[in-house]
Amino acid sequence: MDKKVEFLYLQQEDCVKAGGYNMEGTMKATERSFFLHGKGDFILPHKPVIRWGGPETEETTGRIMSMPSFLGGVDYEDELLERGLLGAVNTSGIKWIPSKPHNPKKYGLPRANAIIIIVDPETLMPVAVMDGALVSAMRTGAASGVAVKYLANKNSEVMGLVGASVQGITQTHAFKAGAPKLKLCKVYDLNKETSEKFCERMKKEIPDMEFKVVDSAKEAFVGSDVIATATMAKKPYVDGSWYKKGALHCEISFWDTPTEALKHVDSVVVDDFDAVAGHGVDVSYRAVKEGVIPREKVTDLGQSVVGNIRVRKSEDDIIFFNPIGMGIHDLSEAHRVYSNAKEMGIGRKLPLWENPILG
Repeated sequence: MDKKVEFLYLQQEDCVKAGGYNMEGTMKATERSFFLHGKGDFILPHKPVIRWGGPETEETTGRIMSMPSFLGGVDYEDELLERGLLGAVNTSGIKWIPSKPHNPKKYGLPRANAIIIIVDPETLMPVAVMDGALVSAMRTGAASGVAVKYLANKNSEVMGLVGASVQGITQTHAFKAGAPKLKLCKVYDLNKETSEKFCERMKKEIPDMEFKVVDSAKEAFVGSDVIATATMAKKPYVDGSWYKKGALHCEISFWDTPTEALKHVDSVVVDDFDAVAGHGVDVSYRAVKEGVIPREKVTDLGQSVVGNIRVRKSEDDIIFFNPIGMGIHDLSEAHRVYSNAKEMGIGRKLPLWENPILG
């Protein structure tokens, strides 16, 4: 019996060739994971975090997260395909993602890197080892895009963006996918040059939107139908009075919004409140813990995706989306890219062993 085990190795460039920078595909994969979360067909352990200090040090000293998960779908194959959500995953994987805030300035390297491993569901042997940084960035944007699709007003035309770095790019692509009528994006970044470069790039990538640099976070917020905050802020700056009636605010950072601001919103939505509570950093959890809002005010987005809950009751409702980021999103998107790569003959096959010494 041949005991050789091989896996497909995909570097980041391979992932791009396999459709990893295609937001339409990432949105489908991410919505698939929200749908299966809503159906309960997943396993999602709390993600272990290595920190050199308290939670606040993640934005200064750095951290390492490990995100294992299982995602099913076999029992919902027909419904997934009817929704255009790519079909079942039915396997497990893990993302290992270190983040060091000083990397860009000190070494010219990205802040975060990641590796994803996908296993064969029958043997649990690895079938893919791949770059996870692109997957992670794209699915984080796509999670907000799915929230926009299900929670934003359908006639949303104006987007506010605070933070014009990598996540600003993927958030904007995803917002446009979730709200196709968006016409204007108001951009604010502490570094005006970053905002200007962002606008130059995005005018080419989304030519039917106008991009405008603004001078403050308040200006990005006020009058916007949908808002993304994607920063490395170390302390809150958002004022709850900035929200337009009917606005949706997607906060993927930790410290932009103070807990008190959530008194101004009608509903708070997360990806998985149990995971959010386990992490203990996100403002949605801190607001509940501090008694600023009741636990009942917080729901999981998957429940909206499957149709169990209707969060938006009126066009005037203000909604706050605050995901922690789930391993099932990474697994779903990585599985999509891996499947494409196999079909397209992209990547390198590497052996784990020829014959296991301890087999």
